[in-house]
Amino acid sequence: MENKYQVLLFDRIQENYAAFAGQWSAMTPPELIEKAEEIYAAQMVREHLMRSVDEQQAEWFLRFENPLEIMRNKWINENGMEMVHDEDFSHAVWAVMDCQDTESLYPLAPGMEPTPDRDAPVIVRKFIERHPGASFDMMTPGGFVYLTPERAKLLLAGQSVKGHPGEIEYAMEITADDLLNQEVLNANFSGNEWHMISNEIHEMTQKPPSMDQGVTMC
Repeated sequence: MENKYQVLLFDRIQENYAAFAGQWSAMTPPELIEKAEEIYAAQMVREHLMRSVDEQQAEWFLRFENPLEIMRNKWINENGMEMVHDEDFSHAVWAVMDCQDTESLYPLAPGMEPTPDRDAPVIVRKFIERHPGASFDMMTPGGFVYLTPERAKLLLAGQSVKGHPGEIEYAMEITADDLLNQEVLNANFSGNEWHMISNEIHEMTQKPPSMDQGVTMC
């Protein structure tokens, strides 16, 4: 079966939802009102998630006992009671899978072992490769860098880019090798664009600067 993991994930989501529904049925009306956002988010994930998950992503989610809980919490964190769009679910899937802490925050399914490289840094190269078709607005040690999808492909092919400290006339060249091997510290998705902070791996002892655009990757 070509989509066996998607089918299995669909079944797992239904099981998770049935377990939640059993909890809701035992609640009083005031308790249900207090849980309204969680209930809404769980319903939205159950209804829309499978349209945003491919076979490889479905296999990853099956590592967890309750993928519905994971996506419910991510949806609440990013969208609350807002109107649902498929691209929002696609972003939430990316964000959860990119978060290095997911495996430590949620129980794995029986028989599953933690990913060996769970704590390995998220490298710019891998991040760009995992988000084809997106643009990247980056704050790097070499300055601000903006990559359209086309420029991102050229960077992956080895072409250098320009970084500037806030004024384009002072732009300096950043080699592909230098930028692609940096770690992604923060990432926030808006529209079809990632806002990111990256740094050299050996310079990450300090807390990364805050971003006006929003939240950390997790």
